Amino acid sequence: MAKDSTKKKRGLLIILLNILAMVILAVLLIIITFRWMKSYTRHGQYITVPDVSGMYEEEAGRVLASAGLRYEISDYKFDKMMVEGGVIEQKPKPGAYVKESRKVYLTLNSGKEPTKAVPDLADNSSLRAAESHLLAAGFKLGPTIYVDGDQDWVYEIRYQGQKIAAGTEVPE
Repeated sequence: MAKDSTKKKRGLLIILLNILAMVILAVLLIIITFRWMKSYTRHGQYITVPDVSGMYEEEAGRVLASAGLRYEISDYKFDKMMVEGGVIEQKPKPGAYVKESRKVYLTLNSGKEPTKAVPDLADNSSLRAAESHLLAAGFKLGPTIYVDGDQDWVYEIRYQGQKIAAGTEVPE
């Protein structure tokens, strides 16, 4: 009977030692993992994104490279107030904190005003339907000019005072 009790105590001691070893190993792994992550992610090390708005692509690329950043053209838009090829927008924004070698996405001015074709609405559409169609297509409407005839009928479409045909490309 005494032998049995000693065996149970020894077995319990081995189990407790194994649990203690697992706890110590888990704590060590957590500490090592967090220290590795801090060095891998360069925690606390950052670069401030410079403002490259209005610069040409080449100049913006040099400024970003000198700051330790990379860039990519993400989009082209039209802005009549800015020179062709100038940076309209950047992401992340100027002054943001980023890691070294981070990619900054630039939107450049295309320099070409976007145009759209005028849909075929003259002489086959009501005024409300034509207005709705043009607004849905992204056009801005000027004042309506009423002429003799049906008041709710579109007889012609004008752009800058000139009558235009369906399919004519006009600036958005």
